[in-house]
Amino acid sequence: MKFDIFQMERNQTLFENDVEINLTESGVHPWSIEDILGEQAARDLLKQPLGYGWTDGRPELRNNIASWYPGATAANVLVTNGSSEATMIALMALFEPGDALVFALPNFMQIDGLGRALGFDIRRLELSGESDWQIDPAALAKVAAGAKAIAITNPANPTGSVLSAASRAALVEAARRNDAWLMVDEIYRGGEIDGAETETLWGSYPKVVVTSSLSKSFACPGLRLGWIVAPPEVVASAAERQDYTTIGSGILSQILAEEVMRPETRGRLLARGRDLLRSNADLVAQWMAQHNDWSWRRPHAGGMAFLRYPLDMPSEVFSQKLREEESVFVVAGSWFGIENHIRIGIGVPTEVLRDGLARMDRFLARCKG
Repeated sequence: MKFDIFQMERNQTLFENDVEINLTESGVHPWSIEDILGEQAARDLLKQPLGYGWTDGRPELRNNIASWYPGATAANVLVTNGSSEATMIALMALFEPGDALVFALPNFMQIDGLGRALGFDIRRLELSGESDWQIDPAALAKVAAGAKAIAITNPANPTGSVLSAASRAALVEAARRNDAWLMVDEIYRGGEIDGAETETLWGSYPKVVVTSSLSKSFACPGLRLGWIVAPPEVVASAAERQDYTTIGSGILSQILAEEVMRPETRGRLLARGRDLLRSNADLVAQWMAQHNDWSWRRPHAGGMAFLRYPLDMPSEVFSQKLREEESVFVVAGSWFGIENHIRIGIGVPTEVLRDGLARMDRFLARCKG
């Protein structure tokens, strides 16, 4: 089994803690334990025995997660170590070597790399910024013929786009026509910048598997707590694979996640995050207005902006030079399968983003000089 280098994750691991301004994150600036629990409950957590707990997730945690997906129950939920484990064990549970999976680009490249390592036939569906990164039904129908799954991220990474009603219908129709699974990464749901909360694809079609976590919109990446929402038989099969991976997630993460996903707390935390994302998206819009040779589409959701630049410079070189010269770290578009773009995080404190953009101006001035 051969694994390609996961370029974005490898580069983040190598450099994100050695720069003054890290703009590679796509979530909201993290909350503290007191933000989630309150002062007294946070102190009470110190008395928690550090046992194993529920390996598939505390019952009330699974109930609280299910409450965010209309029609779901705890039987539809498996708690995992982040969405990365959720995706991995779902793939292992559902597919065999040789199965064809459609993978929309640009995207977080886990399914692309992991799927090929597992022997799947990964078929790339390239989306276009000209259509606001929406689905072309004809292109989808062509690449999805005979596929066992269609994988999409909604809201999307790195573009921050949200699927239109027409795109959602095209996905469901293509999945139904091929009796394929629809695998939807919804990790950025809840982080909407403009407009209503993104509608989950859960319930739109019987063969839907949703993965998500607390790392992005919920601003709790340090908990490493994710989940699968799927038909009970898929949950059971994925849990059997989890017995070989991590066995289960940590008890402290589950206790905190149970509170985060309680509807009242969930609404409070997401509202605070949206306020930050909206303010920072406005700041990026002001910066972009001063750079007419750059282009973007204002993100609908998620802690990121995907910017197209006019320089004759590969995006990985752009990222490297900016990091080395200005101690600002951004994500290269090539790490998502598309060139001449960078992704910058807009979930950071506003003063950090403002400083990062000013440093990028200095870098660009030297490039043009």
